[in-house]
Amino acid sequence: MADVLWNVAAYAIQIAALVAMACATTGLLRMRAPRQALIFWQAVMAIALLLPLAQPRVATVPDVWLLTDSIVASAATAGASSAAASADLVAISVFVLAGGVLIRLLWLGVGLIRLRSIVARAKNDPSLAAISDELTQSLAVTAAIKVTGDLEGPATVGFWTPLVLVPRSVPAMPAAVQRAILCHELLHVKRRDWLRTISEEVWRAVFWFHPLARVIAARLSLAREMVVDEMTILHTRDRRAYAEALLAFANPQPHVIGVTPFIGRRTLSQRIALIAEESAMSRNRLALSKAVVALAACIAVAIAAIDRVPMFATLRAQSVVYDPGPGITLPVVVKEVKPQYTRAAMQAKIQGSVWLACVVSETGLISDVKVSKSLDIEHGLDQAAIDAARQWEFKPAQKDGKAVPVRVTIELTFTLKK
Repeated sequence: MADVLWNVAAYAIQIAALVAMACATTGLLRMRAPRQALIFWQAVMAIALLLPLAQPRVATVPDVWLLTDSIVASAATAGASSAAASADLVAISVFVLAGGVLIRLLWLGVGLIRLRSIVARAKNDPSLAAISDELTQSLAVTAAIKVTGDLEGPATVGFWTPLVLVPRSVPAMPAAVQRAILCHELLHVKRRDWLRTISEEVWRAVFWFHPLARVIAARLSLAREMVVDEMTILHTRDRRAYAEALLAFANPQPHVIGVTPFIGRRTLSQRIALIAEESAMSRNRLALSKAVVALAACIAVAIAAIDRVPMFATLRAQSVVYDPGPGITLPVVVKEVKPQYTRAAMQAKIQGSVWLACVVSETGLISDVKVSKSLDIEHGLDQAAIDAARQWEFKPAQKDGKAVPVRVTIELTFTLKK
């Protein structure tokens, strides 16, 4: 279970680095041309989807403990309690992540069922027939156009039998504005953008916990809308009417799953600016943007291989600690320090054993020492055992011929001489 959590965390870090680099690139290059922006963010999404192929898989061995002279089997309940608590925390984290994904996917399914009911209630409006017929012929696309009272903005739904839905306010708008709205939606049909919208909803569901992952979907959606804006203006040749169409639906619209809003308040200024001026990216700048995308991919892959960099080995070891078992050689004691009685414990005539749960690092030194079975806190024997254990040295455990950190339990005994 810890393997899954580590891989998810590493992938989340990779995506964060990738998105941060991509956002910095778009700002640095002032990437305004819609088609180039769309290609750029499609490349970012492709890299994000391919990153798991470069993801280092972390595998741990089963929790099997062995017995030697100084390193004692973790048969005691107290000795296993800290490991069980850690395992429980990891399991809870994994289940929370998986539960969130499941809930979001179920919510997506419920939203699509609601969308289906909205489609069923939509009605034909003869007043839009003339414009819709002219546009479907000129764009060489087939789609039904209906009016609904359940949506506050135009939308395109469906793949095999696409449908353009427009709110009840559209038939009362000027013909030029109607034409701009319908042209925009029919271009979405021609580009089969509804499938992309659904795939982005799935992406958001899977990465519900990662705000930067959702940035990719948001930027893709905006770039796609701006490409369709540009195509609509080229087809209708009426910038003013199209600007009026955008402004007519600029108020915040309730999110309907499976539907991309015609316009949002946060993107209004960018899309109006596009209408007012034609953006173009120079060949050099476009070539540079592609180079930076490749650089972002290299950075993300470098993060995937972070455990191979020596300076990060210690951090990685803290996340992956093995238990002795098949394929893992036991660490061998090369320096043993006896614990010292405290004066108070000797006067109280306390005898017995302190059990310590430790990690023997790949360097052979003791780390992360915890008392798993206490003997004496009041008179200082537990602390004396910890102080002694921290001075022990080992020939480290090995896996596949390489030194690895391993969990051990050490029993230190205090006996008074008669």
